[in-house]
Amino acid sequence: MTLSSPADDRSVSAQIVWTAVVLAGCMAAAAILSAWWAVGRIDERALSEQIQTIESALFDTRSRLTADQAALSIAGDDPSTPFNDELDRRLTITIGHDRAYILGSDGRVLRASVNGRYAGRVFHLSDAAVLNPIIERLRLQIAQAAFHDPGLRATNAMGISALETVGFADGSQGFVSVRPIGPPQRSGPESPGGDYLLVSIKQIDQSMVQAIGKQFSIANLRRVPHPTTAAWLALRDEQGKILTYLTWTPVKPAQALVGEATPALVAMLLMVGGAMATLLAWLRRTSLTMEASRAHATYLSLHDPLTGTANRALFEQRLREARNFEFLAETKVLLISVDIDHFKQINDSWGHAAGDQLLKEVSKRLAIEMPEEATVARLGGDEFAVIHPGILSDGQARWICQRLVQCTKAPIIIGTERIDITLSLGAALENGHEIEPEELLRRADVALYAAKIAGRDGFTLYTPEMDREKRERRALELELRNALITGTGLRLVYQPIYAANGGDIAGAEALVRWAHPTRGMLPPDAFIALAEECGIIDQLGEWVLREACRFALDAGLPRVAVNVSPVQLQNDRLAERVLGILAETGLPAERLEIEITEGVLLQNSPQMQDTIRTLRHAGAGIALDDFGTGYASISYLRSYAVDKLKVDRSYVQLVSTDRAMNHIVRLIVETGRALGMAVTAEGIETQDQRRLLTEMGCTYLQGYLFARPLAPEDMRAMLEPARRSEADLRQKFG
Repeated sequence: MTLSSPADDRSVSAQIVWTAVVLAGCMAAAAILSAWWAVGRIDERALSEQIQTIESALFDTRSRLTADQAALSIAGDDPSTPFNDELDRRLTITIGHDRAYILGSDGRVLRASVNGRYAGRVFHLSDAAVLNPIIERLRLQIAQAAFHDPGLRATNAMGISALETVGFADGSQGFVSVRPIGPPQRSGPESPGGDYLLVSIKQIDQSMVQAIGKQFSIANLRRVPHPTTAAWLALRDEQGKILTYLTWTPVKPAQALVGEATPALVAMLLMVGGAMATLLAWLRRTSLTMEASRAHATYLSLHDPLTGTANRALFEQRLREARNFEFLAETKVLLISVDIDHFKQINDSWGHAAGDQLLKEVSKRLAIEMPEEATVARLGGDEFAVIHPGILSDGQARWICQRLVQCTKAPIIIGTERIDITLSLGAALENGHEIEPEELLRRADVALYAAKIAGRDGFTLYTPEMDREKRERRALELELRNALITGTGLRLVYQPIYAANGGDIAGAEALVRWAHPTRGMLPPDAFIALAEECGIIDQLGEWVLREACRFALDAGLPRVAVNVSPVQLQNDRLAERVLGILAETGLPAERLEIEITEGVLLQNSPQMQDTIRTLRHAGAGIALDDFGTGYASISYLRSYAVDKLKVDRSYVQLVSTDRAMNHIVRLIVETGRALGMAVTAEGIETQDQRRLLTEMGCTYLQGYLFARPLAPEDMRAMLEPARRSEADLRQKFG
């Protein structure tokens, strides 16, 4: 057994003592800091009360100008009798106005009084520039009041007056009150706005300020050009412009009290400080922990965990609160439904991690654009909503929506990749007291639907007409589904494609039409976007492909081109289905050409690259339609290994009349040929266009100059001579 030495005991004791000393010091410091904080708060409150006292005193002084004028009964004086020295005395000495003026209906100064003395019939040098606008506004008020109620004497019945805080040209400040005091100068019918006016000025000079300080025991109250102490008050005019500052020596009751009570406080801290501080510290830690846990739980229950924006529960609460938003004028609630265009496509192309980062950045940008009273919420997926109460007009609502649309124009950088996105917005602006939150949300969703139909990357403000359009579009969707199921109404037409050298038919582009029972023949633009939105574009695309393959095989068409929607290309089974239809119809893959748009290349999706690669490997051709209208680069063309470029018709139609466009088309053709691609010029309508494009080196030509889109039987008849020639050759040469 080893016994502890005295040195060890002293060491342990010292540790205990030092621990106790440190703990006591910490508790004492905490108590002192708490007391100092309380002292500061008390002194701040005292300062706030002093500020309120000074503001009230200034307000009373200012208000007293109008009251003094009302009490000064001179309305019954004979207008023809000059005002006398007694009036000067009453205005500027008895009542205490520094300067006063009596004005006639023609705006002339009938009498001026300065410091109790008659001062002629002109304005003081520093007064005219300030007083004239105030007087003009008052006379306009009187005239307007009389106009709305001609039978009412504006001067006697309405009590109209002007009371303002102003700064004079000489650098001084003061209160100005203008009040009608008598009838018009001329007899006969009363002229609105033609009353006598009494103008009173009370200067905010050092004597006034000192009087206020003396009255309310505010030490050293004075005017200064700039505040030099913590106790100051800005004196502003009616437009909010700072005229001067008032400063004083603030009263600090808490600091004075602490100075007197310091000995007693020290003794109390020494006796009970240790125990109380320990208990308070424990209680504080416990309460803070519980409060933090509760706050965190509340936050999670009301906010989206990914973006930090409001979730649906908080969104619904804020939407109800927005109905009771109070403002100076009657306002409306603006609810905006926000959708990220093609978000699923971005998510599939870049991955879910990038999609989450994109959602965070979008929510951040939306929140930056909105004021404090607005709420940004994520309702799920890429669906956001913005609640903005206090909207005064449609113009303000449109301006807010435009700001939100523009907030994503700057590219979003995720990692080392740049992602360009656009937003579609649907907005509903309604009186919150007249419409339920559910209906407001429905209208915003209807407007969002309309914005997507209009081409995305923009906003639409709800109108009742949209409900009718949505119902009609829903009916059109059902009819399109029925047409696909029954096989009635949908048909294909074929526009021939000719070889530039020789003029033989090299193939045809299959174009879908819909013979609607009530709307007549509808072009693809009228229903392709609808098919994409309602999820039946894959079925429609397969129907078109199957019909085109069957026709090409039956009619002996050398090659048939079929347009494929970007939405179809997002389906990772597209290549499998295309090859399945080729096998089903018996058409060789080499006789099928798939037309895609530049937007597909810009997405740079590995899945889409795999689909195109599989189709090309099977023998099908890939054509880039409407080339030149997008932003596809040469690297994209090489990456996707496109077989053919189709020069957009908007370029072709100007090739013979616009030198710049001629040069652009020539560069496109040369680029395609340099990359080993065939080039088709579409939309040719004149012989000059045909000649120029052939000379440039286009491989194929297409347009109304050669043939419009033909019904299957007309296309078959056009192909018949070529089939006969081929049959004769086979028969002749075995």
